[in-house]
Amino acid sequence: MRRAGPVIGVPWGHPDATRPTPRSIIDSVIRGSLLHMRADIASAGTALLEVEDLHVSYGRIRAVQGVSLSVPEGSVVALIGANGAGKSTLLRAISGIVRPRRGVVRFLGENLVGLPVHQIVRRRVIHVPEGRGMLARMTVLENLRIGGFARRDRGEMTGEMERIFALFPVLDERRGQLAGSLSGGEQQMLAIGRAMMAGPRLLMLDEPSLGLAPRIVREIFRIIPRLSAEGTAVLLVEQNARMALQCAAHAYVLQTGQVVLSGRAADLLATTEVQRAYLGTGEAS
Repeated sequence: MRRAGPVIGVPWGHPDATRPTPRSIIDSVIRGSLLHMRADIASAGTALLEVEDLHVSYGRIRAVQGVSLSVPEGSVVALIGANGAGKSTLLRAISGIVRPRRGVVRFLGENLVGLPVHQIVRRRVIHVPEGRGMLARMTVLENLRIGGFARRDRGEMTGEMERIFALFPVLDERRGQLAGSLSGGEQQMLAIGRAMMAGPRLLMLDEPSLGLAPRIVREIFRIIPRLSAEGTAVLLVEQNARMALQCAAHAYVLQTGQVVLSGRAADLLATTEVQRAYLGTGEAS
């Protein structure tokens, strides 16, 4: 559950309706020279996902306004920003849950805009939304099998399941347990495992650390670079900006539906402006 709080420019009830970072801090970032810092993300590898000039609205509210970004093959790219910045909406547009008003979502050269969700899943673009969406009355094993519904090779499914159990041994121990009886951390592991069963080329994770104990958060973020190293690109939306930037190779900062900063994650992590706005550290300028 998201934290309650006032929202600027976002209707209550849509996925990004949460408390924003103080406007004065964000404005100082936009005014700064960092606005012009751009990493050549495409040079890190072949672009798997390209989003160009994407616009998404909820009625008259413009939740995403002209966002462009790129995710290279086998990389981890982070999306950070204040609550209500449009991060979750962006993932929902990529996965087909909401339809953009304008723009292109290109995956392996094909525009996904207008395709239904199940066809996007078949292209191995897999979205793990905030809230996990467990089938509570089904077992861990049944949830995992449902995740692989689009795969025809049973042998591959068996091998993938064993890989998941190796990454998350607790799921192996709980394979016959109802998903609804798992702890929050175990449910998050199951949500990631279920997504992996689809054999994703691109895995989109929305707030994987939300509501979890620090030990479980460290475990989740230990797994993400392993997925990338094994060939799965990850687009990560995360309120824990420090963890996200430490985990990712590249990052984008969203504010009121627009990209205001982008670059190498390590460079962004080191800037005073990002530290002040999203990490709660740094000296005022």
